[in-house]
Amino acid sequence: MKLSAKHILLLFLSALLLELSFAPFNQCYLAFFALFPFFYVLERTKKAFLAGLIWGIFYTIFSIHWLALNTGTYWWLATFSMLLASVFLALNYGLIAWIFRIIQNKKGNLAWCFLPFIWVAIEFLRSFGTFGFPWLALGHSQAHNTAYLQIADIGGVFTVSLFILLTNVFLYLLYKSFSIKRLAALIIVIAIPFIYGIIMLNSTISTDRELNFRIVQPNIPAKEKWVPQNRLPIIMKLDSLSRMEAAQEIDVIVWPETAIPYYLRSSLHYQDILKDCSKDMNITLITGALDFYYLDNDWHSTTNTMMVFEADQETMREGLYDKIHLVPFGEFTPGGNLLKWMNNMQYGQSEFTYRPFHQNLKMTEDNIPFSPMICYDSVFPHTLRSFCAKGSQYNILITNDIWFGRSVGPYQHAALAIVRSVETRKSMVRSANAGISMFIDEKGRVIRSLPLYKAGIIDAGLKASTYRSLYVRTGNLFGYLMSLITLMGLIISLWPQKK
Repeated sequence: MKLSAKHILLLFLSALLLELSFAPFNQCYLAFFALFPFFYVLERTKKAFLAGLIWGIFYTIFSIHWLALNTGTYWWLATFSMLLASVFLALNYGLIAWIFRIIQNKKGNLAWCFLPFIWVAIEFLRSFGTFGFPWLALGHSQAHNTAYLQIADIGGVFTVSLFILLTNVFLYLLYKSFSIKRLAALIIVIAIPFIYGIIMLNSTISTDRELNFRIVQPNIPAKEKWVPQNRLPIIMKLDSLSRMEAAQEIDVIVWPETAIPYYLRSSLHYQDILKDCSKDMNITLITGALDFYYLDNDWHSTTNTMMVFEADQETMREGLYDKIHLVPFGEFTPGGNLLKWMNNMQYGQSEFTYRPFHQNLKMTEDNIPFSPMICYDSVFPHTLRSFCAKGSQYNILITNDIWFGRSVGPYQHAALAIVRSVETRKSMVRSANAGISMFIDEKGRVIRSLPLYKAGIIDAGLKASTYRSLYVRTGNLFGYLMSLITLMGLIISLWPQKK
């Protein structure tokens, strides 16, 4: 059967329902049946890849339309890049539908058993590489469904995606043909995450050690931040907010991404301001700033860096962290010499690089290790997991989402931090230039937050955690298992049958 207008409408409805399950709408329950219309169309059309592609275009445009609102470039270029990215990402869903159809053609209804694993395998594989983008993983829709989200500590966000898909598949199979066994299976796959979540929410997985943190949210407009004469006023605003009276003694203050809009190591004056703030308040000061290093040809490369100042040290700590996951065509131009010509165009791009500093940073006089993240790094679960596997006790994320205004983008990005906290079982300090700044505990509960476009501070005590979740211990094993099951499904479907 060809795709009809009715089918297109159902694909649109399915994608819309799924989008409403994500932040900022947070109608998490919709994800449990949002794929039902998609599955209905998929089974009734011969053009499985096309159905998946169209659904994927709807879903990705709903999800990442905010890219078109990027104030850091031309509006027409931002819109074009958003549409191009949507089509590129939609190919993933066409691929999922195509693999499903290959198995269905040979194995019939058995394909429905493989579909959740196919989908999760593609989500997992899509989280790697220059153009990796795990932002759209179904599991992120449950960021505010705290009990359900707890299963993320087993295999990352992909575990949550699997159970959402199993729920949708069993619901659809129950619609096709009612049976007590199918109803029981549906109830079980819905109940397992909630039962596990209730157990984990009532378990103690943090230590008795607690640090008092302060987040400074300066709310510096994007167009003002990089004006040279604004550098010192910006730093003084951060310093002033940091020194505000606290109800309890503060141990660590965290400033946002590129809070210092300059090469901090090249300015002794700016360094002195930060050192004085740290010393006067007897605190650890963590900040984002520009940094640089020299290449063999004596030319320097620019980095987006996290730095740490201690009250008892005359200089900043030696340990630095450079943002690893740079946004393609925004923070660097991929493709090497092939696309080097694009650097001659002025479309708001930067040209950052990073050094191989992939170790935890340390804070306070007790040298407590923490996992550093800068902005886009928090989208990638395996990156944070690798830091936590090295013994970190906290997650500290600095970011700047001001480029996308009051769109859904900053809310979605903030929700990812909640999922990362549960995956790693580490409390999260998220300091954002213009919001959303948050304290999140190791169970994904938001303790305190500052909304978008509000300058201010928030303080909270967070307990350290040495607990190593199954995901931290086993790494990408769950994702590899999903990929292996998908491969097995393809092999048994393509294997020549004996006549």
